[in-house]
Amino acid sequence: MSYPLVKRVPHRMLGEMLRMMLSEQVYFDLTLEEGRTLSRAFTAVAYDFRRTDSLYLSPVGSDGEFSAAVTPVGLDVETANGGHHLSWDDVTELAERLAVE
Repeated sequence: MSYPLVKRVPHRMLGEMLRMMLSEQVYFDLTLEEGRTLSRAFTAVAYDFRRTDSLYLSPVGSDGEFSAAVTPVGLDVETANGGHHLSWDDVTELAERLAVE
């Protein structure tokens, strides 16, 4: 499997969700609206990374939070399993995949 990736997953209480996977062990379950919100944030920082220094989202369907530092070369995501770097190509790809109708 090639990461990062986004796939649809069912949630018992929240219905259909998006699972944004950075690796086999690191993933975030997002509602469709949270996916669209993160997609817009990813698109904005990929367009001009100097506009903010961090991104944060506390998804309702996940126990963890999404927190990332914005750098000139991409996003440095903090996770319970340590840091994970996303290049701008990764960020752009995730933005496209999270932008569901």
